[in-house]
Amino acid sequence: MTRKLFGTDGVRGTANTAPMTAEMALRIGAAAGRYFRREKRGVHRVVIGKDTRRSGYMFENALTAGLTSTGMSVLLLGPVPTPAVGLLTPSMRADLGIMISASHNPAEDNGIKFFGPDGFKLSDEAEAEIEKLIEAGVEPASASNIGSAQRIDDGRYRYQERVKGSFPAGMRLDGMKVVIDCANGAAYRAAPEVLWELGAEVIPVGVQPNGFNINQGCGSTKPATAAEAVVAHGAAVGICLDGDADRVMMIDETGKVADGDQIMALMAARWAEENRLIGGTLVATVMSNLGLERFLSHRGLRLERTGVGDRYVVEAMRSGGWNLGGTIGPYRDDRLCDHRRWSDGGPAIPG
Repeated sequence: MTRKLFGTDGVRGTANTAPMTAEMALRIGAAAGRYFRREKRGVHRVVIGKDTRRSGYMFENALTAGLTSTGMSVLLLGPVPTPAVGLLTPSMRADLGIMISASHNPAEDNGIKFFGPDGFKLSDEAEAEIEKLIEAGVEPASASNIGSAQRIDDGRYRYQERVKGSFPAGMRLDGMKVVIDCANGAAYRAAPEVLWELGAEVIPVGVQPNGFNINQGCGSTKPATAAEAVVAHGAAVGICLDGDADRVMMIDETGKVADGDQIMALMAARWAEENRLIGGTLVATVMSNLGLERFLSHRGLRLERTGVGDRYVVEAMRSGGWNLGGTIGPYRDDRLCDHRRWSDGGPAIPG
């Protein structure tokens, strides 16, 4: 099915400019609400997270209006990383998860990403069906069936506990100095807190969002800021996230930046040595460097390529039974998929 509104990762554009207007967000919310209420009776829930962009307030309210008009009950998480929405959607028995974010884009942009009840991105077919509903218009619920909305104050903490639970039992980061660059985005609280609770000495960068400085001179698209902090503080490692904390760049103790292809190569080789890499296969998109493919081939491993978009990587991993994959973004702000679940929502590495 052809999609006009949805791109490779939801709907995205400049705030207050088509298609990213409050009116369109309301229509998208109503259409998504109707789509996910088609065959199920009873309570219908949707969880909504956002990053730190000023326009997030506008889209949060517009989506809530559209969703509740079709009888969906909305659970508002506030600023949380995108993976938190993917994790909390099934955990909270929700029919739908929505993340309001334009990821690594500048503050004037915003976007709407969808997750199904299993915590994974929607299929092309589901997005096409929602587009049809947007174009046709949606009949609202009766006055007695309008949905409710409420704030969930502990959503971020639930996510943080899941992330810490993915860390090897008994391992601590005591004595390790870590620079964490949160891009003034969604993880500005969660990431430093998780690292501190695991024992690290944390040097935070990009943790003072003001609604307009997300990804500005920091984060995964501008790793030089964190690299300078690593060298200045004598840190063991630097971690750069993007605005919604589903992408990562790593920095070593000398300030040298490693991109996603290098990180995936390291992990694939290590997992293969430990007999953990299922099928001897790493999944990545057509944007990954040929050097990654050659590196794997020389070690008897293979690279399974997909179309551009993390959900295509995840779909390939699920269908092939493989347990490691990732994507390379156009700005080299990269995403990793782990062996349990990932989708922008299921613990990213690092969390």
